[in-house]
Amino acid sequence: MAEAEIDKAMIVNWALVELGLAPKFSIDEQTTLGGLVDIFWPRAIARTFGLHDWTFCRQTFLLTRQEATPVIGYTYGFDLPGGILGPPLKLTSDALCNVPLRDFAIEGTTVFTNEPVVYARCKQALDPAAWPPQFADGFATLLASYLAVPLTQDSDLKADKEAAAIGTPATGGAGGIFGRLIAQDRAGSPVGSPAVTDVLHGGRVSSEPWHGRW
Repeated sequence: MAEAEIDKAMIVNWALVELGLAPKFSIDEQTTLGGLVDIFWPRAIARTFGLHDWTFCRQTFLLTRQEATPVIGYTYGFDLPGGILGPPLKLTSDALCNVPLRDFAIEGTTVFTNEPVVYARCKQALDPAAWPPQFADGFATLLASYLAVPLTQDSDLKADKEAAAIGTPATGGAGGIFGRLIAQDRAGSPVGSPAVTDVLHGGRVSSEPWHGRW
């Protein structure tokens, strides 16, 4: 028997079970529970995808060059793709992402540079069906922590689920289920050129992820 595809409703119901509640959520549900999911799902998305530059949601784009000449001194402007999470991980002048841009600026959704061709490695928003099962499991546990107080009025349960998902405050969000997943993701990445460009500091190259530097 084929396994059911992991989707938003399934993940929410996993979270409810984590809290000892009945798995009764459906996508079209117009209830208090549905309203709470609408509030906390985006927060859980922002937090989990911001923990690490996950390889499963990376995608490299050849950016579209704008016809107009920039007014800020650079030769070219390029459109960043829609649906990306956070700033680009790396901006390069080659498709292999081995030659990082050394001089550029980002304003809104436009990259300005003097290079005639620009590639951007970005984190792309994906539907839950495309998430690795282990990531979906950790996400459900973190979502349970957000839902714990509104649904059970139990702040200790909230703390327990948060620690299970990302660790205690002492781990800085690098513990729990996601801490193990981050370590596995890093271990499977090739060692070589910097993984990201430091888009926050004048285009200098850095091997650190963009999150966590402010």
